[in-house]
Amino acid sequence: MCALLRCVRFLAGILCAVGADFSSPSNVWAGSARDYLNAPIDSWLAFYNAGYSASVTPEDGLDVTARIRTNVVSQSVVLTRTMDYGGRTGGVSIVLPYLYVESSSGSNRTAVQGVSDIGFLWQMNIFGGPALSPEAFASFVPQTFSSFHLFVGTPLGDYEPRRTLNPSANRWTLRPTVNFSYTPDRGWTWLETYASAAAFTPNDAFQAGGASRLTQRALFIVEGHASRNITPRIWLSADAYYNAGGETSVDGVPQGNAADTLRLGAGARASGPAATWC
Repeated sequence: MCALLRCVRFLAGILCAVGADFSSPSNVWAGSARDYLNAPIDSWLAFYNAGYSASVTPEDGLDVTARIRTNVVSQSVVLTRTMDYGGRTGGVSIVLPYLYVESSSGSNRTAVQGVSDIGFLWQMNIFGGPALSPEAFASFVPQTFSSFHLFVGTPLGDYEPRRTLNPSANRWTLRPTVNFSYTPDRGWTWLETYASAAAFTPNDAFQAGGASRLTQRALFIVEGHASRNITPRIWLSADAYYNAGGETSVDGVPQGNAADTLRLGAGARASGPAATWC
C-alpha cells in the first residue's frame, strides 16, 4: 500500500503514430484512428505521438495565404488522468505539443520550430465505455461506443509577433468533438467518425507585414478512420478528413482562404508494454 493507503497505477503506454497526408491540410488539427478507446479508471496514462504532413492550410493560423506549401513535423506528449463519471469512463488531459514547420512560396523559404499551443482536454463517455478498475479492465471486451470531448487550446506556445509563421497561434481555441466508434469483431477492427467544430479568439499580437490583428471564423471538421490490427499490438489505418470554414481576416480584411478540403491519409501505430506501480 502507498502512504495514502491506496494503490496508484501509472500506465505508461507509449504510442508512436506515423502518417502520410496526400493533400494540403496540416495534421495539426487532425485526429487519428482509435484516439478515444476506453481505459481503466483511476489511472495515469502517458502517450507520445509523432506525425508528418506535407503541407498546411489556413485553419491552424500558421499562415494566412492558401498558396504556401508547408511541411510540418509534429510531436506531442499527452498526460491523462482517467476517472469515473457516474459509471462512465472520463478523464482530463494536458497536451504538450512541439512543431517543426518549413514553408516555401516561390523562391522564398522559412522554417521555425518550438512549443506549440499547450492544451487541456476533458472527456466523458456517452455509451459503450463503462468505468472499470484496472483489474476489471483486464477482461474488458471492446465494444461500439461514443464519447464527448472538449479541447481548450491556450496561447502559451512559442510566438514571435512579426513572423508570419509560428509554432503557436497565440490565441485561445475551443473545440468540442463527438466520436462514434464501431467494432464488428471485439476491437480487432474499428470504423470511426469524429465530428467537431473549432472557435478561436483574436490574435491581437499579429504584427507580420505591419498588421495588428488576426481573426478567424469557426472551422468545422469531419473525420473518418478505418483501422485493423495486424498483430495484437500493431495496427494500420486509412483516414479521411474534411474541413470547412475557418477563413482568416487581417485587420478586418478577409483573406479568402476558407477551407473546403478533403484529404486522405494512412497511419500505423504500435503500443508498448504498460507499467504499474503501487
